[in-house]
This record gives sequence, structure tokens and C-alpha cells, in this order.
Amino acid sequence: MLEVVKMSENIGILLKLNLETNEAMIDNEWLTLESELHIDYEKIGKLVQYHLNEKNQMIKIEEIPQKLKEMKGKIQSMNLTIPRISMHVKGKLLHFYIPENYQTIMKEQLKPGRFVDFCYHENEIKLDNTNYFVIATIKEEEKTKKILPQNIKGDLRETLESLLSSKYYAFLDLEFSMSGPEYRGKNFSPEIIQVGLIITDAEGKIIEKFSSYVKPTVFSKITEKTQEFLKINKMVVSNGIAYLQFYEYIKEVKKRYNPLFVVWGVSDGFILNSSCELNKVEPLFEKNQLIDLQRIHRQYYQIGQDIGLYNAMKSYGYFSGIQIHDALVDALILENIFNQFKLIVENNQEFPFKDNYQKILESR
Repeated sequence: MLEVVKMSENIGILLKLNLETNEAMIDNEWLTLESELHIDYEKIGKLVQYHLNEKNQMIKIEEIPQKLKEMKGKIQSMNLTIPRISMHVKGKLLHFYIPENYQTIMKEQLKPGRFVDFCYHENEIKLDNTNYFVIATIKEEEKTKKILPQNIKGDLRETLESLLSSKYYAFLDLEFSMSGPEYRGKNFSPEIIQVGLIITDAEGKIIEKFSSYVKPTVFSKITEKTQEFLKINKMVVSNGIAYLQFYEYIKEVKKRYNPLFVVWGVSDGFILNSSCELNKVEPLFEKNQLIDLQRIHRQYYQIGQDIGLYNAMKSYGYFSGIQIHDALVDALILENIFNQFKLIVENNQEFPFKDNYQKILESR
């Protein structure tokens, strides 16, 4: 006799996703996602129909088209904790919930007394006994373009203009497998086995962190050389996520934030392209979509050789520890280097990075 699995169908507005806990917030309730369910970040703030199994896990989600209403008016009050804005409309105070993808705009551009132009979904939600309409789109103000120093010219100027104008940044670091006697005689290709990702807004606030080991799909045996170099054992890698989970996560990040992806050196970009070929999927990035911050440092400070990530950190004068090979730690270091570099460029400051770097090399 076949077992009948009971399911329930519900309707609500998707407000938040938490990939670390594998949960989604719909209206005022956090729901656990079934392990195989992956939700597109574009559904945040949308009215959806979702299906639950008998364990109250979400197993399916579908977007429901709904009408949008336009609103123009003056903000009466704000609450960054919820987050929401409130406005008087025809003598009544209405509250408008701001989804995650518009919270940076809220902090940068909105304040009580300012006029705002936006669209919201006609369906109301209730949070802590208060009714809210959920904002769908906000008309953004034009940002003042950063003015670069006149001595920066050509390709470097174009790269820096792109670097300084993004609303979101994704600092990406990868660790990958290494060959050894175990693969002697085989056409070995390194594969991603750990990823670290830090996502920040334009003001440098960290809004998301992600770190995981990734199981290699072609050369699945982790060599002794890899284990020794990264100070790991093969079990932590075998318990990691599948490559396609990593692949889909990066695609979701791109859809959700459209960030500028920043790496250090050419290796990570090469491994990303190679991993897509090995796993027979479309490339994650097109040409010039990954910004190599090491190359920019070499051009900006006129250094004729590759600069190690940790040496770059030391050259800025605020790192004295020993190097460890961990993708999330390196992504955090990369983010710190970027913030320091951005501050120097935007303010046209003189900084002895090259001199400091030469002293580090001489002290070896």
C-alpha cells in the first residue's frame, strides 16, 4: 500500500532567506526548507504559494503574480530594526516593509521628511500585530560619480571607476586540490574544495558571509599534499557541499545583489572557469566580470611582480600574524585590503605601500 504524504498549500510574501540555517521567512514565520529545495533570491518580496510536507518543511514554492500600486509622498517615520517606513495616506498612517534587497537604499537615501517614489504589493502582511504593505521597487536617486585623480589614466582609470561605483561587492577566495603521487600519469586538473565569500554594501557593511568545503567531482581523492598544505583532512572535504550547490549559490548571489566580484590574483578566476568545464555547466562569469585586486595594486603602485595577499595586508600596516590557508579568512583579508585601497584612492591620499612592500621582501 502506498503511503500518502500530506501536504499543505499556503500563500504569503517571502521576506528573508537564511542560507546558513536553510530557512525562509514568509510573512511572520520562519520555515525550514527541505534539503533539495533551492529558492531564487529574486522571489524575495514577492507573493508566493508554498507547499509544506508533514514535517512542516517547505518543499515547493511558486511566485503568484499580483498587482502593484504606486506611492509618492513624504516619509513620516522610519524603523531600521523591522525595517519599515511609514507615511500618512488620506489621513491614515500606513506602514511599508522594506525587503532585504532594498535595505541599503533605505539606509543611504531615505530619512523622515524626505519624499520617496515606490511601488508596493497590494497584499498586506502582519508582523507583531502591525499591518504592512511590502515594497516591490524604489526609485533610486542618481549617485554622484567619484572623481579620480588626474594622474590615473587609460585602462586603470576605467577599472577603478567600475570598482568604486558598485552598490555591492563580493570578495571571493577559493582553495583547490593539488596533484600528488596518487594521480601520477593522469591528466590531473585542480578542483575547488573550499569557498569563502564576503558580501558587503557600498559603505563596507558586511551583509552576508558564506564558507563551505566543496566536494571535487572528477578527481575525488584528496591527495596527501593537499591535506598537508591546507592543514585539513579528507573527511571535512567529503562532508562538504556538492559542486552544483556551490555553482547555484554563486548564481543566486549574482541575481540577488548583482555585486562586483573581487578576487586576488589570476588563480581563482582560472579555477572557476576550469571548474565549469569539468562539471559541464555554463561559465559563471564572462570576461572582465571578476576584478583582480592584485593586478590593480600592481598597476596603481607600479610594482613589477605578483604581491601575496598577506604581504599586501602587511604593506598596509595592520597585519602581523602568520598565514593560514582558509578561504573565509582570506576573503576577509581581501575585503580589508579593498576597504583600505578604496579609502586611499577616493581621497587621493599618498600611502607608502610600495616602500612597505619592498621592506617586507628585503626582510626575508
